[in-house]
Order: sequence, then structure tokens, then C-alpha cells
Amino acid sequence: MPYDAAMLAAVCREVNSMRGARCEKVYGLSNEEISVVLRGRGESRRLYINAGSSNPRMCFESEDAENPTTPPSFCMMLRKHLGGAVFAGAEQFGSERAARLTFETRDEMGFPCERYLIVEIMNKYSNIILCRDGDRIIGASRVVDFTTSRLRQVLPGMTYETPPKQDKADILDADRSALFDAAISAGDAPADKFLIRTYAGLSPLLCREIAYRAGGSVDAPVSDCDGGRLWAAFSEVREMIRTGETAELTLVYDEGGRPLEFGVVDILEYGEKYKKTHFDSPSKLIESFYRERGRVDRVSQRGGDVVKLVAAARRRIERKLEKLREELERAAEGESYKRIGDIINSNLHLLSRGMREAELIDYYDPECKTVRVTLNERLSPSENAQFCYRRYAKCKTSRVMTAEQIKLAEAELSYIETVEDALSRAKGDAEIDELRAELAAAGYAKALKSSAKGRLKSQPSHPDKYLTSGGYTVLCGKNNIQNDKLTLKTAAGGDWWFHVKGAAGSHVIMITPDGEEPPEADFTEAAMIAAYNSSVSHGVNVPVDYTQVKNIKKPSGSKPGYVTYKTNWTAYVTPERERVEAMKVKK
Repeated sequence: MPYDAAMLAAVCREVNSMRGARCEKVYGLSNEEISVVLRGRGESRRLYINAGSSNPRMCFESEDAENPTTPPSFCMMLRKHLGGAVFAGAEQFGSERAARLTFETRDEMGFPCERYLIVEIMNKYSNIILCRDGDRIIGASRVVDFTTSRLRQVLPGMTYETPPKQDKADILDADRSALFDAAISAGDAPADKFLIRTYAGLSPLLCREIAYRAGGSVDAPVSDCDGGRLWAAFSEVREMIRTGETAELTLVYDEGGRPLEFGVVDILEYGEKYKKTHFDSPSKLIESFYRERGRVDRVSQRGGDVVKLVAAARRRIERKLEKLREELERAAEGESYKRIGDIINSNLHLLSRGMREAELIDYYDPECKTVRVTLNERLSPSENAQFCYRRYAKCKTSRVMTAEQIKLAEAELSYIETVEDALSRAKGDAEIDELRAELAAAGYAKALKSSAKGRLKSQPSHPDKYLTSGGYTVLCGKNNIQNDKLTLKTAAGGDWWFHVKGAAGSHVIMITPDGEEPPEADFTEAAMIAAYNSSVSHGVNVPVDYTQVKNIKKPSGSKPGYVTYKTNWTAYVTPERERVEAMKVKK
């Protein structure tokens, strides 16, 4: 996993900047996710700890998460023991992905004491453990008994033990000669595999990066690595774990613009193919990387019913469209029935009842060639012609009705795509609940239960707010209900409306007092916001339509979020994530 010992060391160093701060509050989304609010030195910072199996991490977070009305039991325990305590510092256990956070407080009798919050970032074995003096365990986010593990138990009343040592050397104890001796014995083995197999505390990314710097490629064998460069890259990482100081915090994006990897050094192995961003804070780097991944996981877990419903609706509409298009192709054969009827009528003198087929002159053909026509022997020649005309009329009617059904199905599919887009950008349960309500109102589900009932605050979400460089307020809807309200009720006729062209996305309104026309730079920024909040947010030169709100119309009976407009302009922008996020007004 990218969150390795070097990254944890950097985070501990950053967290220690809040030494002396008071624990103001403890929040918990679940037993595995907690936030400790530290207040001191004139600021309040939220330390987020995730001990889940998918994206475990510890870092400061900038955005407030939704909080349960009924906190989890482990959160209540932490509030009891850490509320009002003074944070005394964080210490990493050697090169392990585990750290101890010390808090100074008072016990039930009022005597000074210490409480320890031990954070273990170890994939499916991650845990948050609360201990008292003597490392006696008070409680844990994940209790481990004898049935779960024979090597180490985590139970209230037991003494905390560090995770069992791996059969690897500690990178902090390694020196130049030990590394070279181990490298010689490895021979032609891949350098990255040799490093991860030999030393604890190294992630696969760091091992590949060391191999790349020493041997010129990520799969370079140990024998091809330059000894000096190998030791230089290795010792650099070792010192980062020892001190917590980083070389260059780096986030790598894939070709689609999605976060791919992050590390404590400048990641060179991907070359110039992928974009990189550097950060001045490990918490900002971690939060940026996991924001999208964590949001997707949260939507899957808490909005699973909505995801399944929307996916099922998409499959149903796509199957319907496939059948309708096949039917439209068959209906297109109607012209051939009319042609055969005309040929029969023009050759009635050559036909008689009882004939099964005949060679008739085709007067549609410039050369008047003959064609073989199949007849119903029980019908007269004129009745055969009328039968063909009736088939033609039926196909003609079917073609019109099928085309209309295809149009309606495509509109429904377009609506489902807008819901999918809104769901892909949903950040909290309130937004997911609004999508549940929207789908229920649209007739896609009779009873989708709200995730807020009895567990989360049911406060409605509000459109995101941005400020352009010129000081103009820009509002962005999060779902179709918000889009309709924003465009049709909130916005004034002179305000400017933006929407990505030909794709699902949010309605974006730039508020302009007295209908004034903002500068070009503000138009570009508003268009960038619209492109960023759409299904093509990772595109380049994304077309965005914009017009004044007075030109927007909503057809009667149309789906939520659907509007029409005629007078508009189109801007082509490339959504820059950092730039858009910088314009966003924090709540």
C-alpha cells in the first residue's frame, strides 16, 4: 500500500506540531473511523484516523465529515478518556506502520495520568487501540481474541504488544555493508523484489523507485544496479523513516487524471507519461489521494441500494433500446412491401388466383427487369396487392411509434446518466438520501429507506459555492432536484447558466448583480467549474454551453434536471482540479 513507514513517519512529524493542543472533541463515523479535534496555538485541526481494511490511514483532514446522531460505542469510550486531554506527541514504533499518540489527562479520581491511542495502519489488520498507564488495553476499534489470532490478542485488560516482527531486517538498522552483502547473495533477482523481501518498512512503490534510480528500470536485477546509487536511494528512505523529513511529497495521476500513487520522494519511475503534483504537507497529499477513493467506498457501502437500482435501470433501458432499434430496422422493410404491392397491381393481367409465385415486370427498375414475387394462393391477385399495402401501412405506423419510443428511452437513459453522475460525486449520506428521494419521486422505487433515519443527521445538502478571481459567486447543484431549484427558482434572469455540452453534469449559476457581464476570466472559471462537476471531468478541451438564465426553459412533464435553451455560447476548457478546489468556499 502507498501508506508506508516513511509516510507514517512524515505524518507523525506533522502531528507533533500540535503538541500541547487540547482534545476538544472526538467524532466517529464508525468504530473504524474517528476524528480527534485538537485545538491549540490559535487553531483547531481535525486528526482523522481510519482503521478500515480498504484505505487505512492517519492524517489531518480539512473537510468536516457528517457525524452520527448516535456515536459508535468506541467513539463514546474515546470521548470519556480523551475529552479535554492535552496532546503530548506521536511516536512511531521503529519502522513499523504503527504509532503511539500520548494524551495527558486526569483519571476518575482526579489524579494526573496518561492515555495512549495506538494506531496500526496494516491493511486488514489495522486497528485503533486505547490504552492506560502500563499499556493496559481499555478498548479497541477491532477486538482480536484467541479465535481470531493465536499470535497476538487485543482484548480489554490485556497488556498491549506491538505487532509480531516479520522475518525481515529492520531498515533502520541497515548499513552500507549489510545492504551490499544482501545484494550480492540476491544475484540476478529483481531489485524491487529483493528489497521488499529483505527489509521491513518499505512499500512496493518505494522499492520500485529505489530499483529505478539504481538500475534504470523498475524491474532491473540487483546485479545491474549501481552500488553507489542503490545505497544513496536506500539510505535516503531510511533517513526519512528515522526523522520524518521528506524529500518531495508527490502524487501521480494516471492518463485519466485519477490519483494513482503517492510517496515521500519524487516518483521518477513513471517518466513524463503521467502527471505529477507536489505537496508541502503529507496530510494534504494523503487527503487528496484518498478523497476520491474513500468517497467511492462510502457510496458503495451506504448507497448500495441506489447504486444497484440505477445500474438495474440502465440495463433495463439499454435492453429496451436494443429491441426497439431491431424493431425499427424491421419496420424499415415496409417500403419493400409497398413496392411489391405496386408491382402486383401493375401486372394483374398476368396473374390469377391459385398462383404461388410469378415473374413480374418491375416498373421501378429503369431497365424494367423482372422479379420473382411470392403470392398467397388462397387470395386473388388484387387481394395479394392489398395484403402488401396493409403490411406497408403497419410498418409505417410501427416506424413512427418505435422512433418515438426510442426517443423516450434515450431521454430516460440520459436522465439515469445524470443520476449516475450525481451519485459518482456524492460525498455524504445527505446527498445519497436526496438521490433516493429523487428516484422514488420519479417512479423508479416505491420505498428506498433513508440512511439518515435513526443514525445520521437528516439535514439537506446545499449547492456547492465557489468564488471566482473577480469575486463573483458561483453555485453548483449536486443532483437534479437541486439543479431545477437552482436554475428555475434561485437564479435571476440576468445570471449566467453553465452546463457541460452533450454529457451529464451539474447546473452551474454565476450570480451577476444587476445583470452585469463579468470579465472573460470569470466566465472561464465558471465554465471550468461546470466541466469539473460533470461526467467528463477528466477530459481536455471540454465544451461547456453558457447562456443567461432567462433563456432557459423547462418542458412540461420533463424529468428533473432537464431544460432546453436556444441562445447560447460554447467555451472549451480543461478542468484543473487544484484550481477549482481553490475557488470552493469551505463550509
